Amino acid sequence: MTRLPLACSLALLLAGSGALTTPAGAAETAAETAAAASTLNKDDAEFVRMALLGGMVEVKTSELAVKRNILTGADLEFAKKIVSDHNTINDEITALARTKGLTLPTALDEKMQKKVDDLGKKSDKDLREAYLECQVDGHKKAVSAFKSASDDAKDGDVKAFAAKHLPHLQQHLETVKALEKHS
Repeated sequence: MTRLPLACSLALLLAGSGALTTPAGAAETAAETAAAASTLNKDDAEFVRMALLGGMVEVKTSELAVKRNILTGADLEFAKKIVSDHNTINDEITALARTKGLTLPTALDEKMQKKVDDLGKKSDKDLREAYLECQVDGHKKAVSAFKSASDDAKDGDVKAFAAKHLPHLQQHLETVKALEKHS
């Protein structure tokens, strides 16, 4: 199986490290500026940004797989559930950020969008495997981040948000692992 730098892994990895734009200093400055303008501390603000961007990638890659019509049965139901669940989570995190004065990105940066686009260039034969791999990698990182935030976030609303959605993400991870095994 060929491993590729997948969009969802990249989004969560880059978001978690604060490297969401090409110039390293620019990303930190943008994150620090957004956090300073909000009532959230830097770590909580970064979690909120990461949660949104990771969710956006999960939705985009799932929509891509559904649109390409390469999924059937349980695979298709999973992708549709990801779109629905992550759109709900993204709406909630956006509303939470707004109440905290945190400005969030409205789209993926060019680098992340290129990764989603590259996934879309996969042949139908290779797309299913790459999509499921993307979902496993992305959900592993999301579960870890949401677990940490549910335990360690300083803001009570951020902590409650993470705790509320952690079980959903854990279920997504278990489901996609099972689907990947049946490849």
